[in-house]
Amino acid sequence: MSDSASPSRSRAPVMTPVLSAPQRHEATAAATARLALGVAVAALAGVVVIAAVVSLVCAPQARGWLHYTFAGVPANAGEATAIFANNAWALMGVVGLLWITQLAARAPRAPSRVQRLVRTGGELVLAGVVAHNVVVVGAAVGAYGERMVRAMLPHGPVEVAAYALALGLYLRGRRRPLAAGQIVGTFAVSTGLLAIAAILEVFV
Repeated sequence: MSDSASPSRSRAPVMTPVLSAPQRHEATAAATARLALGVAVAALAGVVVIAAVVSLVCAPQARGWLHYTFAGVPANAGEATAIFANNAWALMGVVGLLWITQLAARAPRAPSRVQRLVRTGGELVLAGVVAHNVVVVGAAVGAYGERMVRAMLPHGPVEVAAYALALGLYLRGRRRPLAAGQIVGTFAVSTGLLAIAAILEVFV
């Protein structure tokens, strides 16, 4: 039987599933968590590589450069508050950059040249800060070994989680609008993690 004689077959329309508000929130949260995990893993890999190089090549020189004494910090609320404020200030840089990108993403027109330049400049600064911290931590671990690892526990992983979550949200929203509740909720969690990290660093 020829094709002309065969009954016509129409393709079924492709239906895009419509997600409810809670489902959209869960999908965005899952995507942010995946990006945050990627950021944390990349940072850890960088620290491990730099630590290995420093340990093998220039550990004594790195100790002279860093000159850590491991004297500890005073165990009082004032010190915990100061540490939290310093870490929260760094987090505010991510908040500010995300706010700028969200204004551009929500505009009816494509981002202007100025907005693109501001975003690129902010991202370069942000990348520089992250790279600097990875290098310093990696060099410290390579120079002091297990002693430095113990000094970074238990607060270090909590701080990393806080910043990775904020950076994951930024990567999620750098070119697309995000729900205000998602932004506020994520940064609230990051801020809470930084508060916990400060308490652990001072009192544990």
